[in-house]
Amino acid sequence: LDEPPHPPGRAPEPAGQLRWWPLWDLAVLAALGALAARWLWRSHLLERWLGPLLMLLGLSQLLPVAHGEAGMAPALCAAVLLRAGIGILYGLSALEGGLREASRLAARFQLLTEHSVQGVVVTDGRRILYANPAVRAIYGMPLGQGNFTVIADLPPESFSDEQLLRQHRLLQEGKLDIASWEGRREVAGGRELELRFEAWRVEWDGAGATQILITDDTERNASARALVHQATHDKLTGLPNRTVLIQRLKEYCYLADGSLHCTLVVLNIDRFKLFNQSQGHVTGDHVLKAFAAKLKEALGARAELMRLGGDEFAIVDPDEGNADDIAERLHNACLQAIKVPAGEYFIDASMGMAVFPDNAGNAEALLRAANAAMYQAKRTPGTALAMAEQRFEQMSSKSLDNEQALRKAIRNQEIYLDYQPKIDAVSGRLLGFEALARWLRPGVGTVSPVEFIAIAERTGLIPELGGMLLEMACRQIAVWCATLGDCVPVAVNVSPMQLLNRGFLELVERILVDTGIPPRCLTLEITESAAVDNLDDTRLQLQHLSGLGIDVAMDDFGTGFSSLSMLRQLPLSTVKIDRGLIDPLPAPDAVAVVKAICQLAAALDLQVVAEGIETLEQAVSARDCGCHALQGFFYARPLTVADAGEWMRREQAEVAAGGAAGVLAS
Repeated sequence: LDEPPHPPGRAPEPAGQLRWWPLWDLAVLAALGALAARWLWRSHLLERWLGPLLMLLGLSQLLPVAHGEAGMAPALCAAVLLRAGIGILYGLSALEGGLREASRLAARFQLLTEHSVQGVVVTDGRRILYANPAVRAIYGMPLGQGNFTVIADLPPESFSDEQLLRQHRLLQEGKLDIASWEGRREVAGGRELELRFEAWRVEWDGAGATQILITDDTERNASARALVHQATHDKLTGLPNRTVLIQRLKEYCYLADGSLHCTLVVLNIDRFKLFNQSQGHVTGDHVLKAFAAKLKEALGARAELMRLGGDEFAIVDPDEGNADDIAERLHNACLQAIKVPAGEYFIDASMGMAVFPDNAGNAEALLRAANAAMYQAKRTPGTALAMAEQRFEQMSSKSLDNEQALRKAIRNQEIYLDYQPKIDAVSGRLLGFEALARWLRPGVGTVSPVEFIAIAERTGLIPELGGMLLEMACRQIAVWCATLGDCVPVAVNVSPMQLLNRGFLELVERILVDTGIPPRCLTLEITESAAVDNLDDTRLQLQHLSGLGIDVAMDDFGTGFSSLSMLRQLPLSTVKIDRGLIDPLPAPDAVAVVKAICQLAAALDLQVVAEGIETLEQAVSARDCGCHALQGFFYARPLTVADAGEWMRREQAEVAAGGAAGVLAS
């Protein structure tokens, strides 16, 4: 047969081309089927058939090759059926995979929620759609799952509160992304729990719902409160401690204008350390507990009692005008016997009271004022109460300011010496000077020696200050000796702390060597109290000073507890009668006292100086009583270095001219 004609303009196809395409499809599909069968054979049952079906689809391509045009129709039918089978297989496999994933997610959700210690609830605002076991354990009742629980049917104050419904509505309306709240809830059995809630919007069974995470904080909060209570309360008495006291004071003292009043009492049991030593700490603890209970009973609900530690308590009362009543109640409580298992005891207490805003303007200053008043009360035997100074805060601030300024003054040598003359009671001649410390504080003015000497003693600065003044006086003596040829004795005051310092003798020796002054030109004045309190040590120090050729005078004689034995034992050269005994002169009783001191000094071969002479009558009376030297404003106020030097020049000129005339010669 002739070949059929081919369409015009189209090249004739090769005769065997149609035969190679089925073979190519067969190879590709068979290879893919074999790979799929190998990879998916361990998968699920449906997925295993994917490889064989692909291989069959490839084999169906042999029909046209084997049977020619007669095999085309069967090949097409087989291909359609196989492709349909593969599609159905893919669909069923995907469906099965989705079901498996859903099952896996459901299992994960169940694992996360069913075994969670936090409650998980899903609600539509009316019903509880789901509740995990933790929720059932928290509330002690069946909630959700199976038979839905209607929220309105739950006990009041448990789960069905208005706050939950309001938060659910806001979440569903999209006004909130997440809501949180907490509160106390009453659950089954009458228990009250402290619960914390967090909620957000979810989809449940195709409808909007709210998922709530519930945390039971009851035990955690109770533990936190226990720790706070432990940190803020005394273990022995159960009373609030110092931390609470400061907090209360800050609450009560927050108004700077003083519109709110507050009374603070600091109470300290007297000699309680001795009680513990004699009776034991167990009995001491019983006494503290019983005493605290008695104070609390006496105060009632009017004030708050706290234990600051040891044997110290504090009472805070915000009631205005209640200070006198508190003082009376506390005093009466201290007068009553304390009954404990070991017996019955009476104790004394010292109490300091401060009132805001009268005594201080803030909490810390109020506590300091009450403490200072308490120590003031300790000076009174037995149970005593002392009121704080009127403006303790201002006084404390001024005192601290002066302390800091004094340290700078010593470092910058702002303190200098004036010199007050000592006059012969008979001839009126100049016998010597007393060096007196003066402080001209920059920006403030003159500070009283009584004030800054007390500060130096309180802060331990007195050895440094005393050493500086001693060296200053000795250098001035050296200047006068160099310019005038000689110098009258200059007396320098020495504090007890300075005198008993082990390095004091070495200091004196070094200054004498450095300045080169004759020891007879230096007199050291010590206080009567220093000699009485430390007689043995004082005697040793004075013996060394006497060995150096330095005279020692006892200052302020007659104000302490001197004895004849002490005056006899100490190597003294002079006694200075205190101005308190000179002021009443010429009163007969004062004359008798001064005369007796002069007779005693004469028996011990001691010179007598009367200080504080301000009138002619006092001068005459002191001379007649037997005083050898007189010192006071009647003769001269403390002089500057220049004026003191000029006085000595005049004195030397008069002596040289032989015309020295006594002021009291007439």
